[in-house]
Amino acid sequence: MILVVVGVLSIFVAARMRTTVEQTRAFYDQLLSQVQYARKVAVAQRRATCVHIDAAQSRLFYSNAAGNACPAAAGVSAPTGEVPFTVPIPAGTTATAAVFQFDGLGRYRTAAGAATAAALVLSVTGDGNYQVTVEHDTGYVR
Repeated sequence: MILVVVGVLSIFVAARMRTTVEQTRAFYDQLLSQVQYARKVAVAQRRATCVHIDAAQSRLFYSNAAGNACPAAAGVSAPTGEVPFTVPIPAGTTATAAVFQFDGLGRYRTAAGAATAAALVLSVTGDGNYQVTVEHDTGYVR
């Protein structure tokens, strides 16, 4: 009887742990896709797009008319039509808070539109550690 109870409990615990690991990896994949999408929108529309990541979510916005600031005003549409394109951060998962942009050529810039000398590394942690890297000159996202 004890072995049966322990077996049932271990199945429940293993399923619970796997779900948390899957949530962290799923958020990482969504964030990676969203940042790549921001770069593609910037190039396709020749318009700077901004990525805002805070403790609760990651959102995409267009830069101001001069292309040198990232206000949280005009949202970028998600492929599904949602405005702004938002990816919520699940409970138990954290991501590096950041505000940055891609210019009309797809290059990574600071929130103020200045060029950078180093790559941006965004960390996603939970039941696993993942990193999204944005190259400083090309804007390549990996």
